[in-house]
Amino acid sequence: MKAIVFDFDGTLTYKSTNVWRALWKEIGESVGEDSKYRELYRRFMRKEISHQEWCDLTCEVFKAGGVDKAMVNKIARWTWLMPGAEDTFRLCKKRGLSLNIVSGSVCDVIYKVLGDNVKYFDSITANKMIFDADGKLESIKGTKYDFEGKARFIERLCMLKGISTKDVVFVGNSLNDEWVSTTGCKTLCINPSNSIGAIPNAWSKKLWDVQNLKEILPHISFMASKPSNKEFR
Repeated sequence: MKAIVFDFDGTLTYKSTNVWRALWKEIGESVGEDSKYRELYRRFMRKEISHQEWCDLTCEVFKAGGVDKAMVNKIARWTWLMPGAEDTFRLCKKRGLSLNIVSGSVCDVIYKVLGDNVKYFDSITANKMIFDADGKLESIKGTKYDFEGKARFIERLCMLKGISTKDVVFVGNSLNDEWVSTTGCKTLCINPSNSIGAIPNAWSKKLWDVQNLKEILPHISFMASKPSNKEFR
């Protein structure tokens, strides 16, 4: 194994705030079944709108609701890493692994939540919010690497690093992560949520109750080509 790719929301931030839902609720919008929030998600999943159109329509709602940089920073303060995250990153990096995040979350939030842990990552890819000089939201630049795009991210990472997809372990938790399995990389699902199982056999292994991120280390070791119980000590 030469690289690990993490999802962010719900994976590195289990039992913490979901950034998008938190922003919708912060401006007084519902996130229930009959909400605009759910409607846009369903339209995207039915391929009626593109990912960027989903971001543009969300941006219209956010601008009308007064979303600004201060509000996004406030959401970031409500979001925290799972216990053991820093130790996990440090141990993986010590072993010489490339660490990466590919997420449908928001870059500003990811960087703020990671803090000094940013130093462990070779790349962080997510949606970007663009603000004007007064800190008001102007636009949302959608990532190309969510849902099916996460598979393209894995393939691109391998091409840039000159490695095989079999040298990669992806760690995620949700429906939008399952496409990475089509690349042939190893996949570890922790604390599954949101209709896991849409793609048959998408996960090499599932862990249902991870409370500390260090719990994944023995499983990552097992997925390596030459597993060793001493790898992460």
